[in-house]
Amino acid sequence: MARVDKDEIGARELDMSLRTYRSHVSTLMRRLGAANRFQAALAARARKWI
Repeated sequence: MARVDKDEIGARELDMSLRTYRSHVSTLMRRLGAANRFQAALAARARKWI
């Protein structure tokens, strides 16, 4: 999520459907309490996930 610009590219890199990729992103954002992907990246970094 932090390395790709488009969901389509991220899904292809992880060999999963676009719908599944977006579901995973949504779940991560909810777990991190983030309103957007930028906040999610900052929260993941603060938790040393990335």
